[in-house]
Amino acid sequence: MKIKSALVNRFVELIEENHQVITEQFMNNLLRNPDTQAFRKLDRQLIYEFADNLYRELSKWIARDYPKEEIARYYRRIGHERFEQGIPVSQACKALILQKRHLWLFVLDKLYDDTTAYKEALTLNNRVVLYFDRATFAMLQGYEDMLYRKL
Repeated sequence: MKIKSALVNRFVELIEENHQVITEQFMNNLLRNPDTQAFRKLDRQLIYEFADNLYRELSKWIARDYPKEEIARYYRRIGHERFEQGIPVSQACKALILQKRHLWLFVLDKLYDDTTAYKEALTLNNRVVLYFDRATFAMLQGYEDMLYRKL
């Protein structure tokens, strides 16, 4: 189901024009959050590039309704990487939760005064939540791939 609306277009524009700002807000939280301490040992540029790429690609995935299999492949690979990096699975999940949170904090701040977009915002929110749910599940599968391969 492709969603075409002024709000989706605005969402895509907001993310594409501000992905670096959102990434920096996320990075500040990720590297200070007590629930994601393991990320502190990773190269900051590597984490930044991953987060920035997610925000840039997310707008495209949401607007164009990318196949869930493509999202699953991408995040399964992320699960493999997080396992190899020694990131506990709970902290890898928390990182995705923080990414989703920072995205919505930013978007809601920008759309705060637009009360006419409520219904469309709800639909868009559902799409973003579905995206992150699929991403989390696939990342966990990737993590399990690596865990059970090691046994």
